[in-house]
Amino acid sequence: MTGNGAMVILSGEDQKNVVPPWLRPIASIKLYDSCETHSSKECNFYCKFCMVALCKDCKKQHNLSEHEIIKAYKVAKVASFRIEDLEPLWDTSDIYPYSQNGWLVAFIYKRGNGIARSRGESNLAECESCPYRLKSLSTKYCSMECKSFRKRTRKQKNPLRAPFY
Repeated sequence: MTGNGAMVILSGEDQKNVVPPWLRPIASIKLYDSCETHSSKECNFYCKFCMVALCKDCKKQHNLSEHEIIKAYKVAKVASFRIEDLEPLWDTSDIYPYSQNGWLVAFIYKRGNGIARSRGESNLAECESCPYRLKSLSTKYCSMECKSFRKRTRKQKNPLRAPFY
């Protein structure tokens, strides 16, 4: 983030260094949907090597010796990973941690729905990528998706056009 409030998007090469390859397809993968192979099972595992969601039965058939698999958890009906599992893999410092059964988790998908909320409460921070209200001023993002795929904000909210003569 620059001093004037505009976000900087890194070049393609720098973006590859910031966002690990296994995390790039996470926004398009739907964890906790039913498995295509085993329709009665939910996909609650993620293989970092194959970059696919797996159910319990698919995980048993998967090559566990060469692939690293992360378990997803459902918190408030939303898929999340434990921060303890993510910290060795990726920097989670700017993501707001949610507490679930004594564990701190990070939501995978963005929490904001695109509808801006009223600015009445000034003591709450807002996610830098979506309009979701955060309960901590020390964090910047509500989810992994918002931190990984943040969009550059406009320099001017309402750009002025040159007058027509």
